[in-house]
Amino acid sequence: MFGDILKPYTVEEFFKKNWTSEAVFISSGDQTKFAHLFSWEKLTYLLNFHQFKYPDLRLALDEKVLDESANANIIQRCQEGATLILNGVHKLIPELATFASEMKYDFGYGVQVNAYCSWPHKQGFSSHYDTHEVFILQIDGTKQWYVFYDTIKYPLPEQKSSSFSPPEGEAYLTCTLKPGDVLYIPRGHWHYAVAVDEPSLHLTLGVHCKTGVDFLEWLVNELRQQEEWRKSMPLRVETAAVENYVDGLIEKLSKHIAHSNLSDDYMNYLDGLGKAIAPYSLPYQAGFHIFEQGTQTKFKSAKFQRTRITELPDSSGYKIVVAGKEVSLKGVPISLVENLFTGEIFTGEDVINWLPDYDWEIDIAPLLSRLVTEGIIFVSSSVSYPH
Repeated sequence: MFGDILKPYTVEEFFKKNWTSEAVFISSGDQTKFAHLFSWEKLTYLLNFHQFKYPDLRLALDEKVLDESANANIIQRCQEGATLILNGVHKLIPELATFASEMKYDFGYGVQVNAYCSWPHKQGFSSHYDTHEVFILQIDGTKQWYVFYDTIKYPLPEQKSSSFSPPEGEAYLTCTLKPGDVLYIPRGHWHYAVAVDEPSLHLTLGVHCKTGVDFLEWLVNELRQQEEWRKSMPLRVETAAVENYVDGLIEKLSKHIAHSNLSDDYMNYLDGLGKAIAPYSLPYQAGFHIFEQGTQTKFKSAKFQRTRITELPDSSGYKIVVAGKEVSLKGVPISLVENLFTGEIFTGEDVINWLPDYDWEIDIAPLLSRLVTEGIIFVSSSVSYPH
């Protein structure tokens, strides 16, 4: 999917020349490229049938974000030229939920999709930078963008652009986005935009990559579980004792890093952060009507979710981490576990064939029921949802 967004630019060229380092404008030549994801009709639907609270719905005008009171008369503010922003629209529209899930799978990190509508010749935001990677997908209208180099490398979420002064000089990239076009802006690169001659509607895909600081914060949380790291240090009146204590902690940390499989533990942690886009499926997850079609009942795993499979310490089975959930399966072959999470639809009959020495009533049906009720796999009903 990510490759489709960049076309005709190649993924290889993008990661070599642009990722985290330089903005790039990509003209697709296909005005309908993102039409399936969003539209004025879908924006109108969201505004009419969802109750947004500030700041998930906010307005910006003349380079300033308006306060919450401006939301009392959205139409009037739009007539005055205010940019309308809706946060997290990927949580509300199935097509965007699937899109965000695919992007999260491709990048391996959290993503968010926001919608922006702007009006001709009106600038909503002043020059600023974001603390995450940004992809602009133009849906309708045209918008002029100006991108400047960073003044602080790789800013963290708390290092907001409002605390810094924008760079002087000309933008290193100026471009006009038309429907189907894409603009990538690296984290920390200053930018602003103005709609041209007609209303503009675009989506912003934000990719929230983890950093070394995030890894250290995770490690600190891991160490909180150990008594020796929670113990009070000697009082400061005993300077030598404090110094010796700190030296001892450094030595313990070095040993912990040297003898622990931290990289694997951290990957398990990252995989555990994943959440299914549509985690609910009733009445099946409540334990009812799971096998209405008997052995012909269709099942599916969570789509676009990273699955981590490890053998249990006693070699009695396997631990599966998927979509933010963890389950242990004992007494089953690895081939079954792998087949369950290929992303393809399978039936109860398929599982019988995978486990020829197991009984349907005694072994297989209870196993599938457990996986369904725990939200590990889903009954594939006639209605399609982006799990």
